[in-house]
Amino acid sequence: MNQTKKELILEMIRFLIVGGIATLVDYAVFYLCNLVLFKPIDTNVNLVLSTALGFTFGLLTNWFLQKFVYRYITDKQTKSKKVFIKFIIIALIGLGITELGMTIASPIYPTYEPTIFGVTFQFWKLFMKVLMTGIVLIFNYIARKYYVFKFENPEENLEKNETQHEDNSNEETNKNDEKNTSN
Repeated sequence: MNQTKKELILEMIRFLIVGGIATLVDYAVFYLCNLVLFKPIDTNVNLVLSTALGFTFGLLTNWFLQKFVYRYITDKQTKSKKVFIKFIIIALIGLGITELGMTIASPIYPTYEPTIFGVTFQFWKLFMKVLMTGIVLIFNYIARKYYVFKFENPEENLEKNETQHEDNSNEETNKNDEKNTSN
């Protein structure tokens, strides 16, 4: 698929909008679960459950809005279990990249974090989270565009089918000619 520069920029803007909406859903569900639903539960369990549910709802939001981003997505693709599984795999790889980056960077976090008005600011963690979000954003865009929602040109598929049909017809004709020659 050949896109003009303008079409590509608009697609990237739509990708950022959808990603922003999905991130808001992720954070909203995380905070709702963390501060309300799972508040009485142990802190670590609360954090894991809240993070998992936020990620899941953000992922589903992103899935349902992908047709807005990639205008060439077909109904067949949006209903395909195979495409959905690819989408989830890419999202899990992105989550793994984020977790890996945050874990690798944790030894460099300073032990002192400033406290202003009783709030401890964890600038290094925030910086790493933003950096990893940027890296995963680029990874997700490329992986979804060229792997998950790969453009399928119906005309090319039609031409391939016609060529295969012609090749099969020619093979059958050759086999029939060989049989007739041997008789």
